[in-house]
Amino acid sequence: MKGKPVWRFRYLIIVIAGLILLGCAVQEDGQGPGRQESFREQDAGQVSEAGTGAVTESGTGEAVRTVPVVLYFGDNQGYLVAERREIPVTKAIARATLRELCRGPASGSGFNPTIPPGTRVKDINIRDGLAIVDFSRELKERHRGGSSAELLTVYSIVNTLTQFPSVQQVQILVEGRPLETLAGHLDISGPLKRDASLIRAHNKTN
Repeated sequence: MKGKPVWRFRYLIIVIAGLILLGCAVQEDGQGPGRQESFREQDAGQVSEAGTGAVTESGTGEAVRTVPVVLYFGDNQGYLVAERREIPVTKAIARATLRELCRGPASGSGFNPTIPPGTRVKDINIRDGLAIVDFSRELKERHRGGSSAELLTVYSIVNTLTQFPSVQQVQILVEGRPLETLAGHLDISGPLKRDASLIRAHNKTN
C-alpha cells in the first residue's frame, strides 16, 4: 500500500514534464525566423497591378500555385518599364518580389537591370505603410553611377514595393544603415514615395 502513492507521484512528474516539453516545442516553432518574416509581411496584401494567380507544374510534376507581381526595370530612354512575372504564392510576398527584382529582367525582354549584380535583400519590415528594406553592400559598392542610373535603381525598388496596398513609402538601408545617397545624386536618407512619372508604358503593360 505504501508503494502506490510513490508510483502515482512519479507518474505525475512524468506527465508534467512531457507537457512542459511540448509547450516549449510549440513556442519555438511559432517564433522561428520563417514565422517572423511571414508575420511582418503578411499585411502586404494582394498585388494591385496584376490579375489573379495561377496553378503551374513544377519540375517534379507537383502543382505550384503562383501569383503575378510587377517588377520595374530600366529602358534605354531613362524610364522604368514594368514586367509582369509569376512567382510562387508566399506570405512573404514583398521579400520574394524584391528578390525577383534583384535577379533582373527576363531574357529577351529588352529591359535593363536596375540592381547591381550580387545585391541581396537582407531584411524587410513593413509597418504602418512604411517598408524598410535592408540591402547588402553591393547595392552601393557595385552601382555603375550616374544620376539617371541612380534614379532608376532607387525608384525601381520604391515603385515595385508600392504596388502592394499596405506600402505607401519605402526606406532604403544598406547593411542596416540609412544612406544620404546611393551614387551621389539622389537623397535617400528618408522614406520615399512612389513616382509614377518615371514609368513608361511598354506595349500593354502599364
